[in-house]
Amino acid sequence: MKKLFSLFFVFVLVFSGFSQSTYAQGFKDLTSDHRFFEEINYLVDGDIITGFPDGTFRPNVTVTRAQAAIMIGRALDLDGTQRDTKFKDVNSDVKASGYIDSAVQKGIILGFPDNTFRPDAPVTRGQMAIFLARAFDLTEELQVSFSDVSSGMSAYVYIKRILADGITAGYPDNTFRTDSKLSRGDFSAFLARALDVKFKVTVPGQEMEVHFIDVGQGDSIYIKTPNGKNILVDGGKQLSNLKVPTYLMEAGVSSIDLLVATHPDADHIGGLVQVLKTLPVKQVLDSGATHTSQTFLEYLSIIDEKNIPFKVAKEGEFIDIDSALKIQVLNTYEDGEDNNEGSVVLKVSYNEIDFLLTGDADYSAEHEMINKYNVEAEVLKVSHHGSNTTSSLSFLEEVSPEVSVLSYGEENQYGHPHSEVIDRLLSVGSEVYSTVTSGNIVVDTNGITYEVHGTPDSLPGDPQEPSGKASILNVDLDKEIVTIKNNDSIDIDMTGWKLVSVEGNQTYDFPEGYVLKSGATVYVTSGNNAQDQPPTYLKWTGAYIWNNDGDAAELYNAEGVKVSEVK
Repeated sequence: MKKLFSLFFVFVLVFSGFSQSTYAQGFKDLTSDHRFFEEINYLVDGDIITGFPDGTFRPNVTVTRAQAAIMIGRALDLDGTQRDTKFKDVNSDVKASGYIDSAVQKGIILGFPDNTFRPDAPVTRGQMAIFLARAFDLTEELQVSFSDVSSGMSAYVYIKRILADGITAGYPDNTFRTDSKLSRGDFSAFLARALDVKFKVTVPGQEMEVHFIDVGQGDSIYIKTPNGKNILVDGGKQLSNLKVPTYLMEAGVSSIDLLVATHPDADHIGGLVQVLKTLPVKQVLDSGATHTSQTFLEYLSIIDEKNIPFKVAKEGEFIDIDSALKIQVLNTYEDGEDNNEGSVVLKVSYNEIDFLLTGDADYSAEHEMINKYNVEAEVLKVSHHGSNTTSSLSFLEEVSPEVSVLSYGEENQYGHPHSEVIDRLLSVGSEVYSTVTSGNIVVDTNGITYEVHGTPDSLPGDPQEPSGKASILNVDLDKEIVTIKNNDSIDIDMTGWKLVSVEGNQTYDFPEGYVLKSGATVYVTSGNNAQDQPPTYLKWTGAYIWNNDGDAAELYNAEGVKVSEVK
């Protein structure tokens, strides 16, 4: 039996917990509000960079070529033993000589034609791009559009590579500033980004697409990353029409870079079996939970037969698949949990926009996550198809979703989504979308803004916008009474609404917070008959407003739109 079937019996032995790295001893000139505080401490903890004997770090001091060689050498575990080099200005007495020699032998840093290395010379941004692209064997490139970078520059191709890797995004004015000297803080940030995905940055403007595929009672989410990688999270049930592989191929997907199985229930992995049979898959990320179903065994069998790299998710880890994204595992299976509780939960962050993909994670998993992680997200995939075992109010308040997506089958036997879940989603101010109402739902984002392609659900308890179906029924010029009725099926908050006497050019502002109930009538009064008895009678003024010889009345809503008039 191949290794995956052995793994079926020993999944729970491969997990390890996640521990946050601790910050190094602070430097007296490096406060926590420094923009690169975390990156610098990350390198200090890794013994990649050190401070000075006086307890300072000097983050604003220009970094030298020798210092850059030391930092890169330590990061790559190169031989730093001091020794003579081929450069006439770097002998064994130079502290950085070993790292300089090792970096030169690796082709990371070169010397000058006059046989010097110039260890004390400053490092520019262009040189940084060259050093790091070579050091980390970067080959993927992103199109350069900086106004001060041209194809004739020696650093041109290397700038394209560090952009693609998320090491820098340039400046807001669309410049790169190739010749600008780097500080120790700057270089620390760039090196930390090269080493750890959690520090990487995004080049704004590239589009990411998140597709919530309509698979009925199940989940399937396709992500096209900003740099064109394809991620599939779950696949719904096995359907005779090959819904998921067909959808993917119609979207132009020819292979899957990462396939994620949040847990082994058939309504999540069934369609993955069909995808594995149909499309090349480069890597599988699994919860580690097992199942006795034929679907699960077939899923493992295909992965094994095709020799697809297989990994069990670890809580807290970052998934490095696209430098533009930060993808973190917030939950996964642990021994003794049921499959839903052990669902892989992913937080996918593209610059300022976050997606929280929750599988079927239940209350207990939610509680753990909000105690360990920042779960805030603009877009939430509601857990377990809206089951009342999930989406606790405390969890939703922490997530604070602007958009919530429900994936479920119409008239399913489980009663999903449960009404209390809908109520909780609405109570935290989220707009709710479902695959039942919209079919396939697609969210596009450039990392700054996003757009949802779908129709918001009109669900029980869902607050609706007034349609403006209020009208003036009558204007009694003699008695100074205007009769207004709400003809809408819902209440109208008339804050900001106005009643206008056209001839007199006078305006009545409805009281703030005044609500005209559905089907109700209100009388706006003035003159001797004015009455102040809300909600039925509202007093404009004790003076006379209306011209007895003829006066038009107009009613405007809060947006300034005229909704009714009587002439």
